[in-house]
Formats: sequence, structure tokens, C-alpha cells
Amino acid sequence: MSQVKVVTVSPSKGFSLVEMLVVIGILGIIGLALSNFQVDVWRQNAAQQSALEAEGELRNTLRQFMHDVRGASQSNTGSYAVELASSAALTIYSDVDGDVNRERVRYRLVNGTVTRGTTKPTGSPASYLDANESIQTMVRSVATATTRFDYFDGSYMGTTSPLTVPVDHSRVRFIRFTIAVDKDPSLPPAAITMTGSAVVRSLKDNF
Repeated sequence: MSQVKVVTVSPSKGFSLVEMLVVIGILGIIGLALSNFQVDVWRQNAAQQSALEAEGELRNTLRQFMHDVRGASQSNTGSYAVELASSAALTIYSDVDGDVNRERVRYRLVNGTVTRGTTKPTGSPASYLDANESIQTMVRSVATATTRFDYFDGSYMGTTSPLTVPVDHSRVRFIRFTIAVDKDPSLPPAAITMTGSAVVRSLKDNF
């Protein structure tokens, strides 16, 4: 009598609901980590790009500032070369465009920006009209606590303290401009600080 062999076929094993939830959870954690990493990389790149732009703004501003100060001289109306000298503002007269006439140049720190205004003399006798002032924003996101103008007289030898405020503008011979920029104080990098300084050549005595 022949024997009958019984073969039992077990059902194939699949993922249980619990296992599927665990896998989904792990994949979610990995995805979130990758997403956060990409965001961090993007923020760092954006911060570095912003820092480079800020450095460029600072260099250009200080280069222009030093050029203006070196060329400062008596205005077309006979006013003194340095009209206003405060910690947050500077007004001088300087031929900034090479046309022989001295423009009024005003640097101001206002609402976290550094602006530069230029006014050409008009009429005879000459006058400087505020309505004719051309204002350019030079630097944004300025850290106002550490951005300032400092002024020195003819005795300055590199280590002398600046003139006290209010400054007697007739004593000014050397001007220093320190600018700090911080695009986002809550994120690195730290504030970028640069300094430019120049002698008013038409007034220099010991320099």
C-alpha cells in the first residue's frame, strides 16, 4: 500500500503593523535629520555669503570715506573744511568728483544704516541747498553700539585719545571711522568690524 506524503506549506511572513510603524518611524527620523542638515548647510552658506557682501560694503564705504576726508578743504562759500564732527555724523567739504568745486559731504548713522549725502554748490554767491542733496545708503545692518566717528587734533601720534564730544571741529585734523555690521545677531558669524582713518590734508600740521 502506497504512503501519502503530506506537505504543509507555511504562509509567507510579512510585516506586522507594529513592525511597519517602527520602520516608518525610523525613516521619518532619518528624513528629518537630513532635512535639518540641509537647512543648516543652507543657513551657513547664506550667512557666509552675507558676510562676504558685508565685507565688500565696508571696504567700499571706508575707501570712499578716506578719499573724501583727505580731500576736504574750505567750501565754495568759505566755510571751514569740517563743518560737523559728532560720534554719529560727519559733514565736510570735499571735491569728490574732480570738478574743482567742493561738494558738501555728509556721513550719517541713521536707523542702523550708514548714509552718504552729497550736495553740489549752486548759484552766485554759492550755496548748498538741502533739496539738492543726493543720499546714498552705504552700509546696512549696522551695529550702532560700536559704530562711530572719532576725531583727533594735530598732536595725534597714534595712541592719543580722541577729542571729547562735543568736538570743536576747528581742532580736527585726523578722523577715524569704525563700522560694525551684524546681519543677524542671533546667528554666526559674529559682527564684522572694520576701521578706516585719514588726515585732512589741507589742515594737517604734524602729520
